[in-house]
Amino acid sequence: MKHAGTKLGVWACLLFATANVRAQEPVDLLHAVGTELAVSSAYRNLRQQVERLVDGNPESAWNSATGDLTGAWIEVRLPADAEVTGIGLIPGFARISNGSDLFTGNHRVAEIRVLREGTEVGRFPVPNERPELVTIPVRGRGGVWRIELTGLRPGTRSDWREVCVSELQVLGRAPSVAPGTRVPRVAIGSLPDAPTVAPVDVAALERAQRRDLTFLVREWRLLQDDYFSFSQNTGEPEPDADTTRETERARGAILRRITELVTPVDPAKADAIRMAGATRLSGPAWRWDSTARADLAAISSALDAVAERIGSDAARCRTARSLAELRLVRVSHLARLAAYFDEIDESYEMHTGGEPSRDARRRSRSLASDSEAFEALAEEWSRNSRGVTTRLLRRDPPTDERVAEDWRALTALLPIAQRTCGW
Repeated sequence: MKHAGTKLGVWACLLFATANVRAQEPVDLLHAVGTELAVSSAYRNLRQQVERLVDGNPESAWNSATGDLTGAWIEVRLPADAEVTGIGLIPGFARISNGSDLFTGNHRVAEIRVLREGTEVGRFPVPNERPELVTIPVRGRGGVWRIELTGLRPGTRSDWREVCVSELQVLGRAPSVAPGTRVPRVAIGSLPDAPTVAPVDVAALERAQRRDLTFLVREWRLLQDDYFSFSQNTGEPEPDADTTRETERARGAILRRITELVTPVDPAKADAIRMAGATRLSGPAWRWDSTARADLAAISSALDAVAERIGSDAARCRTARSLAELRLVRVSHLARLAAYFDEIDESYEMHTGGEPSRDARRRSRSLASDSEAFEALAEEWSRNSRGVTTRLLRRDPPTDERVAEDWRALTALLPIAQRTCGW
């Protein structure tokens, strides 16, 4: 009877799990569970083209290789326990650029053939009069789904010979979904291998951690120097396209390195970095700061996961020291920027005949003092982290409120560094 009861319990759990999956509202599985995605080709063979299919920005698009038109395809690998209820896509390039309508100018999707595990699910016409998300109702379990572009509507530009899709969604349910937390691993030509659950070589992981933290700190300092030097350049508040591309390239190198480090430890943390990286730098440099904050939050979470997998205080110490340095660099730059613009404001007021109030003069002195002190502490950190930590913990918060978030994060890291480093 005990054996029979165990069987019934297992069946009850399975039935409950199935019922729970069906009770869920469909979500975009590509951003809710671990998935892999591939396309038949990409313009100039750029991986970024594939990422644009799932970046949440309808004004970016996957462009196939020139000439890869009818017959181009997209494949997605979903967890076996998923249930698909629909496929959504924007069937063209939903963007106006320099007065040119890229939606009508490029080829648009007019028909798709959908297969699951090699078996045809059906052929479906795709409305393409407007650059809007179109949902095709299909049903089936997880596994490999293939979308073949079997019909296209030519664009008005005969010299544009790429097919474009701005966004792709695979709607459905799964037992463990976390909408908005995942992003597909992407490739060109064939699906990337699915991640395997395997024991992590802790010694190799620790070597990689040492190497990548050194890289991260060095490159982050250079990247923040660029961010804040652009912000201070009031003559050219928006960096030119070449400068933006070079800065994006440096940022991408940091994000890729930490993504590779954390992937075998926690694929979800790797996805969080990929999602942060999907936000591109644009506009005046001062707007880039929110991007830097998101990058640093995702990087910090990933590095904490790596340190915990290694499991030693030495690994936790390295992480805490490195993350504290990244935050201190930001605090230093933000304090300098606050003092810089305060000086400009004060000069302008005096030039126009005004006179700063006593409180304004006191604030200006405080901002200048913060700028000088934090710049010196950031410079000293690498050779005297212990002493700098002691002085930082005794300091009052910076005067400028825009520094508050990074200051709180920094002061939360310092006791961890003290404890794990044995200071």
